[in-house]
Amino acid sequence: MATKAAKKAATRAAGGGTGRDGAFDFALKSELNESMVMPGSDHIYRVIEIVGTSETSIEDAIKSAISRANKTLRNLRWFEVVRTSGHIDVGNVTQFQVTLKVGFTMEQLR
Repeated sequence: MATKAAKKAATRAAGGGTGRDGAFDFALKSELNESMVMPGSDHIYRVIEIVGTSETSIEDAIKSAISRANKTLRNLRWFEVVRTSGHIDVGNVTQFQVTLKVGFTMEQLR
């Protein structure tokens, strides 16, 4: 019987790891990568949530958040959009807000 990871890998290979617009499912990618790590290896990840904002677009809010996080965090590896929201003023969207989970590898202890 195939393992859960093998089934997901088959789904991904068949094109099932992408969203409506062809965007890759980073949560699935992370889960597949973790399932492929050899026993005894030191691939340890930390996940935090950050919120990006933009008056222009959701994409700009994501890029802004990642750019800012990259200034204080090392070894960023992936992100996942958890929530999108915004602000409306007199019927017009005035701000986009995106909550992201960001994953990064932890450094080795010395």
